[in-house]
Amino acid sequence: MTKTGPAETEAKIPHPLFKVSFVFPRVLREAEAQTAGEALEELGVSVFVHNRDSADGDDWEISLTTYGEPDMGAIFAALEGWMEARGLEGLIAPENVTAEALPETDWLQHVYDNFPPVVTGRFFVHGSHYAGEKPEELIPLQIDAATAFGSGEHETTRGCLLAFEELEKRGKTFKNALDMGCGSGILAIAMTKIWPGIRVAAIDIDPESVTVTARHAAMNAAETDIEAAAGEGYATPLCGRRAPYDLIAANILAGPLIAMAPDLAKSLAPGGFCVLSGLLGRQEAEVAAAHEAEGLEPVHAVALGEWRALVFQKKG
Repeated sequence: MTKTGPAETEAKIPHPLFKVSFVFPRVLREAEAQTAGEALEELGVSVFVHNRDSADGDDWEISLTTYGEPDMGAIFAALEGWMEARGLEGLIAPENVTAEALPETDWLQHVYDNFPPVVTGRFFVHGSHYAGEKPEELIPLQIDAATAFGSGEHETTRGCLLAFEELEKRGKTFKNALDMGCGSGILAIAMTKIWPGIRVAAIDIDPESVTVTARHAAMNAAETDIEAAAGEGYATPLCGRRAPYDLIAANILAGPLIAMAPDLAKSLAPGGFCVLSGLLGRQEAEVAAAHEAEGLEPVHAVALGEWRALVFQKKG
């Protein structure tokens, strides 16, 4: 009998996890939210920065998960430093920062329930907890959730996978690729499955993402095709050593995409393609303009809800 769920013998696991929430008196913008998350990330095991629906389409909420009771003084001191650095003094008061213990949870059941397999185009993305059938007509990608960004369920990742498929349908082949902001490594691994023999450099500012990418590459028999390194974007030595690239994927955020457009263009070979994601529909024009200014031409766009993935080609 095929096992499709978590072990029945696993009981609820007690844990000392707390969630710290922040109430902001006004809409928090993307640039502010991201820097707030960075200011808090050393004070817990994870920071959740989430874009929620609002009247102007730009409202971000933040929560911090800590292992053990949080140091509220240290957390608010970090917030004060962030507010001062961003010119937002007085934006949030101590009483607007609350903490609560997270309930005991059957974590295996939680993972199974909240991260079921995802089908995106030709890909069947599943975690190591999944022991069910894998459709023979689809390409399996084993990616564990909650280890680094990019487990296949978000529209930004799905948009990139669909963009890759569109390039393949157009008969495009690639030999030397870059995954900028690799996260879990899912895009780098997907490239090796669509274009066998491709070499992929995977770069992320977060060393943990590099560790996770290497682990996922091994899980998907792609460890010899992917080389991962931590560094500051295109200044990372591995990135420069392997350039120029005939394919670059960058699933990050609109602001960094715009700022990095000149470096992307320099790293892309003439005639090469790039796939950009992590941007909202209202940010599409600005991101596109930044890349067109560097000599890249729009080729294709994938729209999934409010999110976009854009494909450009560098003039030959």
